[in-house]
Amino acid sequence: MAEFVEKVLQTNYLISNLGFDTINFTGEDMKTVCGAMKSRNVGDHFIKSLELSNCFEDGIGTHTLKTILASTTSGIAKEVGLQLNDNGMSSREAAVIASFLNSNPSLSYLRSDDNQFNNVDAAVLASSLSSNTHLRHISVENNEIHENGRLAFLRAIFDVSSLHACAASNHYCSVDGLERDISILNSHKSDSVNKWRKIFAMLALSSEDSFINTALLQGVPAQLIPMILVKCNQGFANSSKDLTDIYLELTNTTRCQKHDVWDSLGERKSLNCMYNLMKSWVVPSIFV
Repeated sequence: MAEFVEKVLQTNYLISNLGFDTINFTGEDMKTVCGAMKSRNVGDHFIKSLELSNCFEDGIGTHTLKTILASTTSGIAKEVGLQLNDNGMSSREAAVIASFLNSNPSLSYLRSDDNQFNNVDAAVLASSLSSNTHLRHISVENNEIHENGRLAFLRAIFDVSSLHACAASNHYCSVDGLERDISILNSHKSDSVNKWRKIFAMLALSSEDSFINTALLQGVPAQLIPMILVKCNQGFANSSKDLTDIYLELTNTTRCQKHDVWDSLGERKSLNCMYNLMKSWVVPSIFV
């Protein structure tokens, strides 16, 4: 099979996506296939995606996995995808994948459903998102990832410990396939929109008496305050109820009437934020 794939890739430049399901590959087989992919990726006829589902019964060896990851992103394609579903992957593979993602490769989506990743593995994968700006989607459905693993992903993409931590979170990658869905986070194609939605959620939902918590803005340079107004005007505060629920969960806050009112505002959220921010300018402590 590997030799056949190699010959096809060498002669048919119309093929840009490779997919294999329930075909057992050895390390040498993958070396051949990946070598053919790298040869194609040198030119303009690069491979955009690779699927290897149920192709390795007992997990993917470290060297083989590194070869697969490197060859998948060896071209100049802006969006590259990799599917490694149902391959018995666990902690060994999680460490390799996380190290790879830490290098910020051109991989834009990764599906790793139906494997054996657990909560610890989820934390390892989540930590790699802090330095990655290319991965747009990761799926971990039907693994052994439960609440602690879900929380690790949540904190990587929406750190509510401070406004600065929130801004420094990953705003590029959405996470899919968890028992309790968090895919609403980073669901917009613009990382800027994703970031400002989270910031406005923090500003609005952490306040006790208005929809702007001016205490969080203390220490923010006064010249940056107009930027918040601009983002309000652009509608970036208009987030969904799901984002409210996630923020309340992360801060261990019980939903109250104020939160219900915020969710009911719909497209008027940005206008309310703008009004409350303008109103708060009479309070000198904002600029202290």
